[in-house]
Amino acid sequence: MKLGDILADLYPTPNESRRIVACARLNAALIEFNDAAAVNWSNILRVAGNKVSAIVDCALKDHPDHEDLRALKRVQPPIASSRLPSAKVLIGREREIEMLNAAWNDAKTHVMTIVAFGGVGKSTLAAHWAATKYDDVERYFDWSFYKQGSSEVFVKTALEFFGDADLAASAADGWTKGERLAHLVAQHRTLLILDGLEPLQDAKTGELRDPALTSLLRGLAARNRGLCVVTTRQEIPDLDTFRNTSAPQWKLAHLSKEAGANLLENLGVDGTAKERETLAGDVKGHALTLTLLGRFLAEAYGGDIRKRDLVSLHEADYEETSGHAFHVMEAYEEWLARDGRHVELAILRLLGLFDRPAIPDCLGALREHPAIDGLTDSLVMLTEAQWNLAVKRLVQLGFVEEQPWEPPRIAGYREEEARRMIDEKIRAGDAQPPQVADARRMAGNVLDAHPLIREQFARRIRESAPEAWRAAHGRLYEYLRDSVPYWPEGVDGLLPLYQAVMHGCQAGRAAETCEQVYRNRILRGTSGPYAFYTLRMLGLIGADLAAVRCFFTVPWKQLAEDFPAAGQSWLLSEAAFRLRALGRLEEAREPMRAALDAYVALDQSKHASIVAGNLSELDLMLGDVTSAVRHAEQSVQYADRSEDAFQIMGKRTTHADALHQAGRAAEAGERCREAETLQKDGNPTTPFLYSVQGFRFCDLLLATTERAAWRRWLESDEQSVAAKTVADVEHRATTALKIAMRNHWVLNTALDTLTLGRVAFFRAILDNSAFDGANTAVEAAVRGLRQAGAIHHLPRALLTRAWLRAVQGDPTAAGADLDEAEQIAERGPMRLHLADIHLHRARLFFRENRDEAREELKKARALIERCGYHRRDEELRDAEAVI
Repeated sequence: MKLGDILADLYPTPNESRRIVACARLNAALIEFNDAAAVNWSNILRVAGNKVSAIVDCALKDHPDHEDLRALKRVQPPIASSRLPSAKVLIGREREIEMLNAAWNDAKTHVMTIVAFGGVGKSTLAAHWAATKYDDVERYFDWSFYKQGSSEVFVKTALEFFGDADLAASAADGWTKGERLAHLVAQHRTLLILDGLEPLQDAKTGELRDPALTSLLRGLAARNRGLCVVTTRQEIPDLDTFRNTSAPQWKLAHLSKEAGANLLENLGVDGTAKERETLAGDVKGHALTLTLLGRFLAEAYGGDIRKRDLVSLHEADYEETSGHAFHVMEAYEEWLARDGRHVELAILRLLGLFDRPAIPDCLGALREHPAIDGLTDSLVMLTEAQWNLAVKRLVQLGFVEEQPWEPPRIAGYREEEARRMIDEKIRAGDAQPPQVADARRMAGNVLDAHPLIREQFARRIRESAPEAWRAAHGRLYEYLRDSVPYWPEGVDGLLPLYQAVMHGCQAGRAAETCEQVYRNRILRGTSGPYAFYTLRMLGLIGADLAAVRCFFTVPWKQLAEDFPAAGQSWLLSEAAFRLRALGRLEEAREPMRAALDAYVALDQSKHASIVAGNLSELDLMLGDVTSAVRHAEQSVQYADRSEDAFQIMGKRTTHADALHQAGRAAEAGERCREAETLQKDGNPTTPFLYSVQGFRFCDLLLATTERAAWRRWLESDEQSVAAKTVADVEHRATTALKIAMRNHWVLNTALDTLTLGRVAFFRAILDNSAFDGANTAVEAAVRGLRQAGAIHHLPRALLTRAWLRAVQGDPTAAGADLDEAEQIAERGPMRLHLADIHLHRARLFFRENRDEAREELKKARALIERCGYHRRDEELRDAEAVI
């Protein structure tokens, strides 16, 4: 009995559409066979399963009484179409696949239970592995209890599939049907997958509530020629008898950081391996969360991993899976409620208030009297034993993780001491050592929930109990605000204040939080020797941006309503400054322009000068030199109008830097000397420019020396270089470095160290001397810029180190530095840095491959001409003449 012959008899005329469609479907279904006509029906069913069965159904509609067709229909297809989610790729589960293969090949293993929280990847793992086993089974059947419905539907469908339709339609009890199904499954080498069994389990004990499933699993555990794979969120005590023999259980771990990073890369997320690993660690290697984030970042933000802070998991879930992930979370919530786990639900709602692990003293503050209506009513009366039991249950269920925690010892200054230091303008290096604060924070266990859980319960509270939401965040804000010294020292000391910013904004107290916590305590003000403490002394640019993000209702566009106009302008400028420092240049442009327009409208010339100067620097990085010069000129005009001495001096160096990049070195020199005269007049004890202003002047002064060093490397005509100029730059940078180190300015320390490294390097090339001093300084500069979080400056140091490494015979390391610099510059996009990178690559490696070097020079020339980056004109001509 061959299907091809039957079809030929039924549809003798070739142009009949019915036959054409049927034969086309048959051909597609039997694509794996070399000779489809010679294949018998049992082999057809073995390989093609329900696909060919559908062709029989098609023919039976036209010929319902055809005996051969009716006989074929009675033959049961052994391979059921999978109901599990499809998985294009599986990453980081090699060990688990090996374990499943071992279980399939082990005649003593009958049931395998995989336990993990929702979204870790149980279903995907099972589906991916099962797809590799279709040719190795006699029967295959799977069922998803979240998608396909109740156990009654499963048992009926499975009994029909395995050949007992009469019992499926009968009124027999569930236990009897389960026993019969186990017998039918065990007769063959069957792969049965039961996915998401937890809806049929008791939330308190994990025991199966359905007798049919109980008898099925116990029956298969006792006898089974194949394997039943069960995925569930909690253990199944009904199988404890067989746990150490035929029904083992193992917990599916979260993805490692490396595997999570690979998954993100596969989904199209751009960034460094470290950035992807950090994101994977942030979400605890939770596969579903990583998939949602990865897909959404790829589609909404071009894969830019730096924009993770703009992504709402709920929005990503809705866009990518029509809300599937949060439907799963809602099902878990309903499941707990149905089984009376109200205390556990209340604890999960508390965790929804946090954007990070919840430390014990914060949880304690929420549990204090008076209760927060609609949120902590069931928690305030709990004993510690009752609280601990509920937490342990949540840990067992996989909802939370629990880790011991010891509060760090935090040093800092009291408010009166901080104000005295501000009033007396005491420099950081001259201040008295901070005192260790009295311990207000208590040890205990930190509770952390999966990101999806936190966001699910946060959304639930915010929408259904907005007053409780604000009250709870207000309590956390006040507790964290008062838990550390007024000016806490270091990262550990600042973390509670950063956390307080988030809670204060969620409590509807954004303006108060910004002024009292962020501006006065985290930044330590915006003027004076301690101003911008987190930026200048700690380099916490990313943490600062996260805090500033809390004040925006729409990132970088719309702020909370309670900010006055001046406050809004300041925050726009602050956000833009930090975005620029982190290399997110395109994002920085809009808020920076908005801040400039706002300050001009408010007639605040000093602040307009600052923002115009920042905008000029941003223009330079983006490669718009003409606009950079124009904004720098504006910054000088606003500075002069403000009559602020520091801005009048500083903005002249901003203008000088823009002129320098435009190839107008003489004008740039005049501006720098003008600024230095102002510096000397205002502070005779410090006659040289220092900080960023001094770095710019040194960069200008070194330009001729840099060109000469390149000519020597290119083996071109030697250039005579004034030793006096190099010594002058060295003296300036050394003086500036002392000032930066005395004030603990991490960025300025790194930039001045880079200048000294360049001086030592150029001198070594031109004098054929040792590179020891250059190596030490350049390595310190790279480390320092990383510590400062100044991504926009880092390519400068990487380019210098690449050249230094190439000169010392390490082209591999040099190439790695160029690659890192290029990755940073492309993501900016930092077009001037990109031009420098192409120019460096051509000059460093032209001896190995002149054709590639010429291509790099073409790219460099295109960028230099497009951007008006005429500072490099002479260097470009030198390289082209040689290469």
